[in-house]
Amino acid sequence: LEQSIRKYTEKPTKSVIRPELGLSFDSLGEAYSFYNLYSWEIGFGIRYGKSRLNAERTKCMQEIVCGCSGKPEMENSRSCRCE
Repeated sequence: LEQSIRKYTEKPTKSVIRPELGLSFDSLGEAYSFYNLYSWEIGFGIRYGKSRLNAERTKCMQEIVCGCSGKPEMENSRSCRCE
């Protein structure tokens, strides 16, 4: 998050928070907060997706996906919300 804000001050862009290839986070909560801020700024929501456990039954992978990911589009709907 700090790195994104520093880059924005050096070269302003359309959004302050910008994900980049190779970003790493100290915790799952920190990653979720970063992408939640980014999604709010751009205009969509996020949620936890699939996760994986290693041989010791510890979570080793967690997807953070668009809130509408994997949901079929509703036919004959007047709303553009996913439900």
